[in-house]
Amino acid sequence: FHDINPASNILYQMLHLYNLDPENMERIRPDYGSFNMAIASLSELQKNGNGFRSHQAIGKTCFDHLSTMIQFYKDGYEDCAPDYKIFLKVLNALELDRRRGNWSLARKVLEEMLHLSGTVDSNVYWTETMHQDASEKRDNKWKNVNVFPRTKDFNIILAMIANADVVDQEKLDYATNLVVLMEHLVKKERSGYDNESFSNRIVQFEGHGNSYNCKPDIFTYNTLISIAANAGRPEVAEETLKKMAKKSAAGDFSVKPDKTTFNTVISAWARSKTHSSGDKAAGVIHLMQKMADEGDESVRPDRISLTSVMNSLISSAKRSRNAPLQAEDIIQRMEQSKDSHLQPDTVTYTSLIKCWGQKGGLKAAERAEKIIDTLHKRYDDGYIECKPDSYAYNVALDTIAKSGVGDAAERAEAVLNRMKNLFNSGKTDLAPTTESFATVMNALARSGNPESGVKAEELLQTMHNLQNEGISNVEPNTIAYTTCIMAWRNSGHKDAGKRASFLLKKMEEYYDEGLHDLRPNVITYTNVMEAWISSGQHDSFERVKAILDHMIHRSKTVDSECAPTTICFNVALKAIRLSSEPMKDQKAQILFDRMKEMHESGDVKVKPSIQTYNAFFSACALTEGSPERRRAAFSIAIKALLELQKKSNMHADSYTWPAVWKLCENLLDAEKDISWINRVFEYTVKSGAINELLFNNIRRFLPKEYLKKKIKTEKDVYDLTVHDLPSEWTRNVTLGKQSKKNQKKGRRK
Repeated sequence: FHDINPASNILYQMLHLYNLDPENMERIRPDYGSFNMAIASLSELQKNGNGFRSHQAIGKTCFDHLSTMIQFYKDGYEDCAPDYKIFLKVLNALELDRRRGNWSLARKVLEEMLHLSGTVDSNVYWTETMHQDASEKRDNKWKNVNVFPRTKDFNIILAMIANADVVDQEKLDYATNLVVLMEHLVKKERSGYDNESFSNRIVQFEGHGNSYNCKPDIFTYNTLISIAANAGRPEVAEETLKKMAKKSAAGDFSVKPDKTTFNTVISAWARSKTHSSGDKAAGVIHLMQKMADEGDESVRPDRISLTSVMNSLISSAKRSRNAPLQAEDIIQRMEQSKDSHLQPDTVTYTSLIKCWGQKGGLKAAERAEKIIDTLHKRYDDGYIECKPDSYAYNVALDTIAKSGVGDAAERAEAVLNRMKNLFNSGKTDLAPTTESFATVMNALARSGNPESGVKAEELLQTMHNLQNEGISNVEPNTIAYTTCIMAWRNSGHKDAGKRASFLLKKMEEYYDEGLHDLRPNVITYTNVMEAWISSGQHDSFERVKAILDHMIHRSKTVDSECAPTTICFNVALKAIRLSSEPMKDQKAQILFDRMKEMHESGDVKVKPSIQTYNAFFSACALTEGSPERRRAAFSIAIKALLELQKKSNMHADSYTWPAVWKLCENLLDAEKDISWINRVFEYTVKSGAINELLFNNIRRFLPKEYLKKKIKTEKDVYDLTVHDLPSEWTRNVTLGKQSKKNQKKGRRK
C-alpha cells in the first residue's frame, strides 16, 4: 500500500502490476478514468480537510499521477489523454498544499498544458523573442487534447509565486514573462491563427461550454505587483500599475487599478527602504486622490493606503529630514477627515512613532510620549480604533531608548511605570512585556549612569515577580539578562563585575534546569568580562581570564554554543592592558599563543584578527620595568608585527601603526635604540599609511634632526603637515583638505 486514499492506492497497484508484465497485464493498464478518479478522490480529501499526511503532500501525489498519465498518452495510449479538468484539479491541489517547492511543480503543469495544446514547446522559459511567433512552434501531434490554459490557471501559478517563502529576481522574471505570454496569446487570438487544426480545437473547446480565454485580469496584474514587491522591485510594481492605468484609459476596464493595486504598490515602496521610498509612496497616494477627486471613489485612499505611506516614510526617515513631518501631515489629514474609514487608528499612530524613532533625537523622544498621550485622549473621546496597546508602548519605549538624549533612561522608566499602573488598574491590553522591560534596561545601559546596573537588576526582579504572579509574556529571557549585565558593564560601578557574574551564574543554573530561554550566549559572557574590566578591581584580569577558561570548559562539557570567539580573546587582551600587571607582555603572549593554538587545532571561532594584533601591541606597550625588560617586551611585539606582515589575508588598519609607535614611545629610548626605530620607521613608510594622527605621534617621539633627514627638508618638522610628506608615505590613506592656514604654516604641536 503506497497511499491511504483508496482510489489513489488502487491506481498505484494497477501501475505496479502492469509494469511487472505489460504484455499480459494490458487488461488492467490504467486509462483516463483510472487517473481521473484517483486525482478527483485526492482532491476531495484535500477540500474536506482530511488530506494531511506527514509522509506525502496531496498536491505532489496528484502531480505524480498526472505525470504518469501524460507519459502513457505520449507513449501512444490515447485512452490516457488528459483533459482540462484534470489539469485544473492538479493545479488546485498544488495551490492548496502551499508546500515549499510546489510552485515549481505547478509551473511544470502549466508548461505541459501549453505544450500539449500546441502553443509552445515543452520546458521553454519564455522570452520576448519566443513570443513573436508562437504559431510556428505548434506541434500537431496531440491534436485532440483540449488543455489550453485559461486565465485562472495562469493566476494560480502567479499566486503560488507570490506566496513562496523567497521571491527573488528569477521568480519575478518568470512571472513577468508569464503575463507577457498571456498578453501575446490574447493578441494572437484576436488577430486569428493560420493553423486550421488549432482553430478547430478552440471552436471545439468553446462548444463544450468552456471559455477559451487567457486574458490577464485585475487579479493577474495585482499578483504580479505583489511578486515585484516581494522581490524588492518597487519600480516594477509601479510600472505595472501605470500599464494597467493605460489599458484602462484605452477602454479595457477589466484591468482598471483598484484600491488593492495602489496599496500593494505603496507597500512595495515602503518595504524597499530606499532614500526615495517615502516620496514615491506619497506620489502614488496623490494619484489615488486625484482619481478619486475626478469621480472614481473606488480608489480613494483609505486607512491602509495612508498607513502604508507612513511605513514607507519610516524606511526613508534616516536619510530624509522631512519624513517624520510628512508622516505628521498625513496623520493630521486623517484626523480631520469626516470619513470614519480614514480616521487614524492605533496601527497608524504606532507607525508615526516608528518614523520618529528612525529620525532620533530629542524631538523623537518628545513626540513618542505625546503620541501615546494622543492615543489615550482619542480613545477616551470615543475613537475605539485608537485603543492603546502594549505594542504601541513598546515602540515608544524603543524610540525613547534610542533617541540619544541624556535623560532617555528616565523618560523610558516613566513610560514603563505608566504601563504598569494602567495594567494594575485593569487595562489588560497594556500589560508590560519582556520587550518592555528589556528596552528600558537598554536605555539604562546606554545612559552610563553609575546606578544603571542597580535599576536594571530591579527591573529584572520585577519581571520574575510578575511571572510568579501568573502574568504571561513577561518572562525574563537571554536578551533581558544580557541587557541587564550590559547596564552593569556600562555603569562603571565597583560591583559591576561581581553583579554581572552573579547574573551569569543564575542564567547557567536556569539553563541547566531546562529553561532554554535563559541560555547565556557569547555576548552574555563577553559583557560579564567587560563588566569586570569597567569595575576597575585589582583582580579584574584574573576574573576575566577565569571566565574565558570557564567558557572553554563549559563549551566542551555542557553547551557548545558558549565557546569563546575572537572577540572574547580580544577583550581578555584589553583586560591585560588595563590591569595593574607590570609584565603585560608576557601575559599577553601566553593568551595570544593559546588563541593561535586553538585556531590551528581547528577552532575557527578564535581566528586572530587585526583587532587581536592591535590589542596585543597595546597591551605590550604598557609593560613596566627596567629598560632591558621593556626592550624584551618590544622584541615580543615586533615578532608579532613581522608575523602580521607575512599574512596575505590580513592587513594593518588605521589603529595598527599608532599602536606600534606607542610601543616605540613607551618601550624604547629614541637615542639608544635607533636601530629598532629605523626598522619600524621603514616598515611604516613602506605601508603608505601615515595620516595626520600617526605623523603627530611619530614627530612627538623622534628627534627633529632624524625626521628632517628622513623627510629631506630643512624646515622645522612642527611647521609641516601630512601634506608635506612624500606621497608614497601617505598613498594608502585619505587625506583631508589642507586649510589655508596650514598651507602657509604647519600646525605646531
